[in-house]
Formats: sequence, C-alpha cells, structure tokens
Amino acid sequence: MRALNSRELYFLDRELLKFKEVDRDIWVRTAEVMAKNGEELVGSRGNKISKPTENTVIKLCSDVPLKNLELFKETVETFLKELTPEQREIFDLRWGQSELEWEEIAGKLFVSDATIYRKRKTILKTYAKIKGIA
Repeated sequence: MRALNSRELYFLDRELLKFKEVDRDIWVRTAEVMAKNGEELVGSRGNKISKPTENTVIKLCSDVPLKNLELFKETVETFLKELTPEQREIFDLRWGQSELEWEEIAGKLFVSDATIYRKRKTILKTYAKIKGIA
C-alpha cells in the first residue's frame, strides 16, 4: 500500500463528510429522476403502448449520478465493517452527526492531538484501500 500525502488525506476526509447526507441525496435524486417522467403522466403518444413503471425503473437504473451516490454509500458501509470499535467511535464523532474537529475528538477521547491524527491517518488509509486508491 502506497503512502497517502496530506492533500489526499484532506480530500478523503472531505469526501467522508458527505456520508451523513447520502441517504437524503439519494432520495432527492430519485425524486428528480421520477419528476422528469412527465410525459407518461399525461398519456402515451400515438399508438405506442405506455409502460410508466418500466420506464421509471429504466430511468432510475440508468441515472449515473444516482448510481454514483449508491456506490459511495455501499463503499462507506463496506469500509465501516472494517473498522475497529475505537475507529468506529472516531468515525461517528468526525463524520457522523457530531462533525467534531480533530482537536475536539482528541479532547473527548482523552488522547493527544498527535495520537488522534495518527488514528485519522490509519482510518483514511483503510478507506483509501477499500476505494482502491492506496
């Protein structure tokens, strides 16, 4: 596994901050795709048989932004299974609902800033490995 530089660690950190909103983002994107389905609501054109349910499923399955959100969610869920209980606690404090800064997490866990940054690097390396970039 290659070493990650500080810039890569920063971007992985930022990326994981999006995880707590991923379910909402998936829901919003699904609603957007279904709202584009306007022509089926009015009726079919000419002698073409209307299949609104089938058309909606095809649109949902072929929507790239929606697939990317679902893949991100699946990747992070796989990553979470790899974490130790201590790492999971740190994940929840940083990338969960709390969104604490690293210094605040160190204070909560009664460890030094250097220790929490070392643990951060280990967690982000695991995430990079799951993503296939390290």
